[in-house]
Amino acid sequence: MDKKLFGTSGIRGNAEELFTSQFCYDIALTFIEFLRGHGELGPIAVGMDPRKSGPRIKEDLLSGLSGGSVPLFDEGITPIPSINWLLLATEIKAAIMITGSHIAPELNGVKFYAHNEEISASDMEEIESLYEENKNKGGSSLEVVVKKETRAKDLYKKMLVEQINLKLPKWKIAVDCANGAQTVVFPDLLGELGFEVVKINCSTEKDFIARDTDTDDKAEIEELKKAVVSEKCDFGIAFDGDGDRSVFIDETGEFVTGEYSCTLIANHLPGSSVVTTVAASQVVDSIKKSVYKTKVGSPYVIGEMKKRRANFGFEQNGGAIFGEKMYTRDGGSVVMTMLGIFSKFGGTFSEMVGELPKYYMHRTKVDYKWEQQEEILKKAKEKFGSSKIDETDGLKIWIDSDTWLLFRSSQNAPEFRVFAESKDNDKAKKLLEEGIRLVTKIAAND
Repeated sequence: MDKKLFGTSGIRGNAEELFTSQFCYDIALTFIEFLRGHGELGPIAVGMDPRKSGPRIKEDLLSGLSGGSVPLFDEGITPIPSINWLLLATEIKAAIMITGSHIAPELNGVKFYAHNEEISASDMEEIESLYEENKNKGGSSLEVVVKKETRAKDLYKKMLVEQINLKLPKWKIAVDCANGAQTVVFPDLLGELGFEVVKINCSTEKDFIARDTDTDDKAEIEELKKAVVSEKCDFGIAFDGDGDRSVFIDETGEFVTGEYSCTLIANHLPGSSVVTTVAASQVVDSIKKSVYKTKVGSPYVIGEMKKRRANFGFEQNGGAIFGEKMYTRDGGSVVMTMLGIFSKFGGTFSEMVGELPKYYMHRTKVDYKWEQQEEILKKAKEKFGSSKIDETDGLKIWIDSDTWLLFRSSQNAPEFRVFAESKDNDKAKKLLEEGIRLVTKIAAND
């Protein structure tokens, strides 16, 4: 497999090696050409997460964007969903968010917003094609005029508060923002709603935590878990670094995976359909709704939501999309919706989650070379093949009616991922070990 410029959602890579001044200028100017071609060239905003490389990348992008001769707005540190909301709530026509999401702090990325939403998979292909035609053609000699403001986070915060239309209990809540983008929104918002707030990793001046919300062991939330128990909190909230994902800790300090919190939300919201990915747990199949599964990546979930006319979609990492609000992942709206659901439950957070059937999922990843993907998938099919196989995204093999194994490559980094799920925990663990052993053996061959 040849590595494309775009991954599952945006462009990511080494902050110094990929996001050079020339590349940032070129990709920004390419975005201008893309917008012009769609008749959508107008005011553009740029936001970022708190990574150290963000300010430099932002300046280089703004240099390229100046070639469009349109008003430019610098939103500073702000969550991803706030950038999308800005397009819906103001005159701003398009935006770029500088973020590497959960990848290492020395890496970074850019995501693009147009047509009032996160750009689609076909948009990414178009931008990549335009970039290949126009890269390395020089730099800008124009003076960059930018207005610095905080409209993105301010309007986003207002939108979140307006979602609460009932009186909430005065819970004690621990919140961990990973010293990331939601730091500028959520600790204050929860306090203004009347909650007692225990703040953890809520400073953009401290080291940025590249939090992967997929699993307990990768989320770096031990401090949060301990605080929930020691401070006798009703529950805890953990955001990823750019604020488009959120997951929960119950009152006992146990991690609640995104599949379970999002399944609770899907069951609560109106509508007969929900969209998720092939990597998501079977727990979502337990609710009485039509469930449609697609490739991993928010653009694919959004595309399927539109196709199925579904109002809600999510990824297994807690990144959910509320179609009636906007087409991008929104960790803030996940939290606000969960506040409403929990307020009506009448029990503890763990009891609420415990009403869903229990499945055990284990997942891991190994570094590999992009060109090894086909060999891995071929060998996996030979070893584990069955009568029920799903090749929507990688290779998902059903071992029995409630046990499956998924092999898929990340599209953002040279990592190969393996997932295993079953109602039997030992079976899931053993299956994952067998799967990753196969991948590791192939990856080790240079």
